[in-house]
Amino acid sequence: MFRPFTLLLLSICLGLGVIPARSVADTPYSEDAVKAAYLHRFAAYIEWPEPPPADTPFTIGVLGADAVLAQLERLLPEINIQGRATAARAVKNLADLKGVSILYVAPGRLAAARPLLTAAASRGVLVVTDDPDGLKAGGVINFVRTGANVRFEVSQPAADRSGLKIDAALLAVAARVETR
Repeated sequence: MFRPFTLLLLSICLGLGVIPARSVADTPYSEDAVKAAYLHRFAAYIEWPEPPPADTPFTIGVLGADAVLAQLERLLPEINIQGRATAARAVKNLADLKGVSILYVAPGRLAAARPLLTAAASRGVLVVTDDPDGLKAGGVINFVRTGANVRFEVSQPAADRSGLKIDAALLAVAARVETR
């Protein structure tokens, strides 16, 4: 018989795609689709310092990953996040950060994104990177590959700097957690 905590952990893992029935390489879903699904699912496990007004869309910004943006645009119209409509848009400069709750920075874009990462942290934006040095560069969550699977790691210090609170359930399924 499963204990309640075990059932909760299992449902979170399945909901986040951490325990896939098959690897990313064996499924009809592209890596970009998996990352897009993670991006919207992360929102359920984050508490922002100041939630945006309920009449504005929950917006996920994407820097340098047109394929991930396309997947989000396909996925988000059918989903509400925190009771709000959703949107995705490309982010290229500081002005594009307005209204963004999650910023995804594609592989190889960290150097160019430094001003955006600094601004995002000061605005309480969840920064999700996709680079071996993503957490060192200021990312709160960073995608990592484990075999053929897409996983993620989390930086508690970066979350603290951004004023974000990460639910323990998300931390429990992370591949690695950088602590305070």
